[in-house]
Amino acid sequence: MTNKDQLKFISTALLMHQRPFLITKPDGDVQWINNAAKYVFSMEDKDKLDLIFVDKKDLDKAKFDSDIADTFDVFLKINLRKQSIYMRVLLHVIPIDNENYYLVEFVSNSKENLFALRTVISCLENDRIGMYYQKQYKLTGKREICGVEALVRFFNEDGSIIPNDKIIPYIEGESLFSLVVTSSMNLVKDFFDKRKKIGLEGVPLYFNVSAHTVLHKDFLSIFKEFIKSVGIREGDFGIEVTETAELNNLSLASLRLSSIKNLGVSIALDDFGAGYSALRYLKDLPIDLLKLDKSFTFEMGEKHNQSLIQIAKLMADSLAMEFICEGLEEEWQIEKAVGLGCERGQGYFLHKPCSLEQLNNE
Repeated sequence: MTNKDQLKFISTALLMHQRPFLITKPDGDVQWINNAAKYVFSMEDKDKLDLIFVDKKDLDKAKFDSDIADTFDVFLKINLRKQSIYMRVLLHVIPIDNENYYLVEFVSNSKENLFALRTVISCLENDRIGMYYQKQYKLTGKREICGVEALVRFFNEDGSIIPNDKIIPYIEGESLFSLVVTSSMNLVKDFFDKRKKIGLEGVPLYFNVSAHTVLHKDFLSIFKEFIKSVGIREGDFGIEVTETAELNNLSLASLRLSSIKNLGVSIALDDFGAGYSALRYLKDLPIDLLKLDKSFTFEMGEKHNQSLIQIAKLMADSLAMEFICEGLEEEWQIEKAVGLGCERGQGYFLHKPCSLEQLNNE
């Protein structure tokens, strides 16, 4: 392969690479973007991107005099048309013809990841993020409402809902996700403004967050500001932490959740039993409410599963935790749940998630 052929291959490979790439000067002036970057940021004109390298102290160490490029893991601030976002990137230091350039690499492992990034950025820019609400009920007696879960929803341009499993798993580790959380929290304020009118005063609202969000550097500031702005009292608000997302720093997560709990916020462990470290979470995190993963509910007719549900309920009782069964979609499941000692439940049979406006009209 000639040098010319090598150059053509390398440039074509970079242009068509699945990961978004940018070439910039050290001051952030964008020189080139590849197809994946154009797709994620919904753009053709590179001049619309304004970049600011946040971790300047690392870049000061960059050397341009080696045959092997220096690479840094840094935060990049990207100013788009209507939105500024922060993303963690790999920055490669490349010298060309006595000039210094950066090859900026966005870590993306699949086309699904690219779709999720593009969708979230578009939804943030065009106010297509909303909240749906699902009621939780006591399963015995009059089936009174005992809680409401707030669920983030992303919308297409035509108003249709984009399934969360197409987005959340691919972005929850991104710094971009903190903007989704902030946007969602602003929408949740409407619930507290209207809950008396819709007959839900005194009913706690639970907000679903990933474990990655708990570990995010802005977690405490986002939620403390929300609690202060809404004037939340003890028992008004709770956080549901999904157990299936990796918590790679339990001590930090425990400190942050304890700090929030001290402000009167309840802590729920969502999807209990779906992950590999459930018992350790119960040991190390300040949990108030245990939510059994719906996979157990779907197979509630099996004796083996019934025994596991009873064990989970016994653990919750012994640790003075509330316990709730998720995924109740048929009457027989509720009857089984009550028979196994479950007193609270959530699922489509009891209530389907709906907008605040629809909740108001029920």
